[in-house]
Amino acid sequence: MRLVFTLLAALLALAHVASAGMNRNYLVPSYVACPGSGNCNPPALASAYTFDTIILMTPQQRYTGPGKLALSVVVKGLKDPSGNLFTGTIKMSTGTTRITILSQGIGTLGETSPLAIQPPYSIQVKNGAGRFRYNTPDAAPEHGLIAESVSSPVVLDPDGKPLATTGSQSKP
Repeated sequence: MRLVFTLLAALLALAHVASAGMNRNYLVPSYVACPGSGNCNPPALASAYTFDTIILMTPQQRYTGPGKLALSVVVKGLKDPSGNLFTGTIKMSTGTTRITILSQGIGTLGETSPLAIQPPYSIQVKNGAGRFRYNTPDAAPEHGLIAESVSSPVVLDPDGKPLATTGSQSKP
C-alpha cells in the first residue's frame, strides 16, 4: 500500500513539473461581430462547435532560442454541432506576427515576406481532447530575434470559423 502511495505522489509531482514554468491563457468562445452601434440579441457563436476548455500556454522565460518551446495548446471537451465529442483536425492561427532580427543587419521583415507569414497550425483532436506544441525553428537566430504578436491567436473549427480566442469571461 505504501508503494502505491509513493508512486501516486511521484506521478502527481511529475505532472506538476511538466506544466511548471508556463503562462496559461484560457481562451474564450468567439462570437459573431455585431454591425453598427446597436446590440445583437441573442448573441451568436461564430462556430457551431463547442468546447469545455482550450488553453494557450507559453513559457515564462524571458528569452527564447532555436528549438525552444514557443507555445502549446491543450483542448478539452471539443464537441461537434450535434454535441458529440469531436475527432479530427482543428487549426490555430497565431494572428499577425512582426519578425525583427537585430543581428546580421537584417532588421524587420516585410509583412508579406514568406519568412514572416505563419500558416495556421494543425491540432489533432481525438474524443474531444488534443495537444499541440510548437518549438522555435532550429534556424532561428540565438540572439536578436523579436517576434511581436500584432493580433490575437485564434483557434479555428474544422470549417475554418473562429472557435476560441484570447480574452476573459466570468462564470456562466
